[in-house]
Amino acid sequence: MVTLINARIFDGTALLPGTRTVVLDGNRIASITEGPAAAGEAALDLGGMTLMPGLITCHFHPDFYKFTLAQGLAGDPLGKEFPPGVMMAMAIRNGRVLLESGFTGYIGASCSNDVDAQYKIAIAEGIVEGPRLRACSPHIGTTGDLNDSKQWWRRQQTPGTDVFFDGPEDMRKAVREYTRRGAQTIKIFASRGHGFPSPVARNMDRDEIAAIVSAAHGRGAKVRAHVADKAMIMECIELGVDILDHGDEIDDEAIAAMATRGTFWVPSLIYPKCLLQLGWGDAEMQRLYDHVRAMLPRAQAAGVRMLVGDDYSGVFRDVIEDDPLDHQVGTYGREFAYYAAISGLSVADVLAWGTKNAGEAMLDDEDRVGVVAEGALADLIVVDGDPVAHPSILARPQEALKAVIRDGVFVIDRLDRHPSSLREAAE
Repeated sequence: MVTLINARIFDGTALLPGTRTVVLDGNRIASITEGPAAAGEAALDLGGMTLMPGLITCHFHPDFYKFTLAQGLAGDPLGKEFPPGVMMAMAIRNGRVLLESGFTGYIGASCSNDVDAQYKIAIAEGIVEGPRLRACSPHIGTTGDLNDSKQWWRRQQTPGTDVFFDGPEDMRKAVREYTRRGAQTIKIFASRGHGFPSPVARNMDRDEIAAIVSAAHGRGAKVRAHVADKAMIMECIELGVDILDHGDEIDDEAIAAMATRGTFWVPSLIYPKCLLQLGWGDAEMQRLYDHVRAMLPRAQAAGVRMLVGDDYSGVFRDVIEDDPLDHQVGTYGREFAYYAAISGLSVADVLAWGTKNAGEAMLDDEDRVGVVAEGALADLIVVDGDPVAHPSILARPQEALKAVIRDGVFVIDRLDRHPSSLREAAE
């Protein structure tokens, strides 16, 4: 049992007044009380630093690291840059970067070679250290869609990040196979958009999406969709897709539908922002970018559960030295100050996207994560400063991040005058 005293607490929705004493018992938060620790109880004094839920990024590709956008444009498939073992090594490396950035979890948004599911096994078995994760399937698409290279003669014998099936029966079979292999989320490419132009808006027929959702929910999995066009957004919501990625043409009708159905939304505006800054976007991309920014406060007010997360893929590695979407310590945390600067959104709102809301998207059972609350799982970080007043400190973990607690154990410990790990403290 470990006691943390003099902690300012952001609980996943708000910064609580004063300081609190938080007791951890194993991998859970046992109690949160005002006032000092009980007499004789060993305590770790946080000295007024902020204790908050570990951050969770909700659009994460663990093996996006050593490719460039030019490769994709040339028809080289994602997930085939290196052998499967090297792709797994990338995931382990990127998972460590997440922890060092204050992110104790991620929700996968597709991967090659069952990397998510296998990485999760390795973490659970104690083979490697890593974040809590929700494993995702590859991108599921259809023959000849926008991800299926028109250079058909270059199709690989074994798939990478993109796989292709046709018809409801094959879709159901694919879902059952990927959930058997450990996927907890099924990713579909429902439409074009968000930097993926195509003359055809629809990638999947309605009956194919319906079959995927039915099969996934029947096996306890969620479905997330790359979707941008308004008609496809509405169809995905209606059919029960759980997470919408991007949603470039979201409007008030879609917002109302998402709020009613409890659909999660990952706007992921950092990617188009970078494309526009580099001069790679066009007037239509700028229009849609501005449109989504304008819709965010309306979605927040309506109660839509929004999430942080973007590709962080290395796609600009060959363009500029300081890659704006690379997996480097601190890059993920930039999203909080970016979104919080939008008129109509508060910092606490946006912090909840990466804590409370993300925790709800992460888990399916009665466990809780992404909150500082009694009984919740102890995935926590200690920040030297006030992230509500200054959200940009979350992009500077080398300075501000003092501790990362993952499932009740310190994985990063820069605090003074306390045991070097929760295991030591428990002994």
